[in-house]
Amino acid sequence: MAEAQVDEVTVDQYCQPCSEKNKNSVADKFCVTCKEFQCEDCINGHDDYAYMKNHTIVSIAEGQTHVSSTECDDVDVNRYRCAKHNKRLKFYCQQDDACVCSTCAITSHRNCTHIADIQNMDGRGGCDKLKNELVAAINSTNQVTELLDDADSRLFDDIRALSDKLKDMKARVIQIFDDFTDEILTHASVYSKSTKDDLAKKKVKCETQIQSMKKTVKALDSIMSTGTPAEQFITERRMLDDVHHAVKDSTSIHEELSRIDIHCLFEDQVKKFKSKLQSEFNSESFNISYYLSNSSKLEFVRSIELKATSDNLKEPLYSGLSFFPDNRLVAVDAWNSTCLIYDVNLNVKNSYKLPYEYPHCVAAVSDDEIVVTSGGNYTLDFLNVSKTNELTVKRTCKMNAKYYSISMMNNENFVVSTIDHIKPFRIVSISGDESEFNIKTPSKKYPVDKNYCTFICDRESIVQTDREEDKIYIYNIESGENVMVKDELVKSPCGVAVGPYDHVFVGSNSTKCLVEITPGGRVLSSHQVDMYAPRYIAISKDKKLLAVSNAEMGAQKLSLYKIA
Repeated sequence: MAEAQVDEVTVDQYCQPCSEKNKNSVADKFCVTCKEFQCEDCINGHDDYAYMKNHTIVSIAEGQTHVSSTECDDVDVNRYRCAKHNKRLKFYCQQDDACVCSTCAITSHRNCTHIADIQNMDGRGGCDKLKNELVAAINSTNQVTELLDDADSRLFDDIRALSDKLKDMKARVIQIFDDFTDEILTHASVYSKSTKDDLAKKKVKCETQIQSMKKTVKALDSIMSTGTPAEQFITERRMLDDVHHAVKDSTSIHEELSRIDIHCLFEDQVKKFKSKLQSEFNSESFNISYYLSNSSKLEFVRSIELKATSDNLKEPLYSGLSFFPDNRLVAVDAWNSTCLIYDVNLNVKNSYKLPYEYPHCVAAVSDDEIVVTSGGNYTLDFLNVSKTNELTVKRTCKMNAKYYSISMMNNENFVVSTIDHIKPFRIVSISGDESEFNIKTPSKKYPVDKNYCTFICDRESIVQTDREEDKIYIYNIESGENVMVKDELVKSPCGVAVGPYDHVFVGSNSTKCLVEITPGGRVLSSHQVDMYAPRYIAISKDKKLLAVSNAEMGAQKLSLYKIA
């Protein structure tokens, strides 16, 4: 009988496979490979099965030592151990498609004919396939997460818009009521004047009648006090008809006035008022939407061709676009060194010749101020824009680096893309102070016109395009996390702007389309536009208009779209 020594107390070591069959057989040996104490019958099974012939068999004492020293070999107990016996999985039964431990192999799978040692099998290909399936599922779930974020953003925007919509409607309803009040009072005033004139005429008639009757009364008083009876008789006979006529006239006037109903009807005005109110309420929708977003729709508005003129001898290249808060558009013509102001119908309102060559991009700071980048001059130029669209240089800030694209980050700072600088984008304040973002970016210097950026204010994120590598980067400046977008729709990405629900629109210079991307980096769709090589983009402050220009020799355009 085999014995095991534990703390100087001799105990029997039982066979583990037999114990699974509710048999108490004393163990004779220990299998190092199976990590089991086994009786003589079970040990003999190693000679019966080819897949167990190379196992190492040792004595009970050696087995105790081996168990103590290897108890913690397994990293993941739940994954690599048998759920029934809590032993390491050693074999694969092809017949039952199951990974089994040595106890299972001897007991439950004794009659199976295709059992292999797991050590001789390679699962790398299968794991790689599983990994790819999981990565695809993760990407798909991430897309759903982005859609949910978009839905949440839409819900928030709709609620915020509902408040603004109600305020606007209240103002319009008040205006309708004020107009109704003015109309009623004006109408009442006209009626009042007409009525007063009529009453005044009637009053004059009454007063004339009163004076005539008083005169007659006075004459009667005089004849009654001084006249003879004969004179009184004659007076009575001669004045009888006059008095009767006077009394009759007085009674007639009284009856006429008592029958007059003085009133003013405003039925037409009230009907008009009700109609305007009904129309106002019918014109508004107060729905709050909650749905997973799809891509936007671009509705073509107008396009103009950009050609050389007597003032601009070179074919224009609009390398920078930006909308004012009132939806006027400012454009920078790099080849003719000119700033131009357009109205919402793309009519030129004014232009200004800059005192240097090759300005780059522009940003509208406010209703009456713009800023222009000039990498070659290391400057930012701030220009005033009057109500009549006159442009004058306000101030110039000398920079330490060359900058290309520029967009508002907040009321105090811009985010600018760099030229030949170790950082692809930087911060420049309104006063001209330069600083870095505390985020990690690829160490790469970009030549001119190869690197654009913009800022998603609500998400504290920077979007940067890399024309040379067909990539788009989205950096969160708070968390430091970033997403890299590379898609077959994105070809030589250039200008970039932020649209509704923080979706990003990117000019795909090698195609005829603009690519729309979620702030999480999912490519939603591409929008066909009426030009080759769309490069420079601007989106209005209210996210309802998109302007785009291109860089196609002999076919330069400026186009305007509505974002639906």
